Amino acid sequence: MNVYRRMFLTVIFAAVTVITSSAGAASFEVTPFAGYTMGGEFSNAETGQPLSLNDTSSYGIMLDFKQAMDSKQPGTAWIELYFSSQQTKLKADQGAFAGSPSLDVNIEYYHVGGTYGQSEGTVQPFVVGTLGATHMVPKGAGFESETKPSLSLGGGVKLYLTEHIGLRFDARWFGTLVSSNGGMFCSNGACLVKVQGDLFSQYAANAGLILAF
Repeated sequence: MNVYRRMFLTVIFAAVTVITSSAGAASFEVTPFAGYTMGGEFSNAETGQPLSLNDTSSYGIMLDFKQAMDSKQPGTAWIELYFSSQQTKLKADQGAFAGSPSLDVNIEYYHVGGTYGQSEGTVQPFVVGTLGATHMVPKGAGFESETKPSLSLGGGVKLYLTEHIGLRFDARWFGTLVSSNGGMFCSNGACLVKVQGDLFSQYAANAGLILAF
């Protein structure tokens, strides 16, 4: 387990401990989910050749803490901790050797933010926004991992089957800030990718099981 995941799990444990031990503790929800993550393209500044990540399945967990309701507001705000992981490949898009060679890469998102949506009823739509870090881990020998700041925007819906169990569906855009004309996935001073541009985008669709407490 890498250091970022350990830190994220420590924050989750601390948050749960504080909230569940306080008087009048706020409600919270744990939502393990499976998803599908798409997109992600780099441009090689040396060759001009586009390199992209395969669209693949992903998985993760969301932890949401309900905030005190304001009678003047029609909805409810939640603080959210979000983690997802995607195992994919970085490959060339064009040319005689399109798709080969490829590099196995894990893309992980560690985010904190919030949702705002309908506060009552079986069906509760919401919008979501988060900030955090994108951790990219190439699997080739000697390649260095990359950690970059990122944000996400999206929306979805919660469907409550009972007071404590429900289903959650959401879709998000992730934008990761990268250094314009910088190098990524480097080994011994040589970089596999010379990045052009400042933003790396991906899109995710998730479905999860809500466990509400």
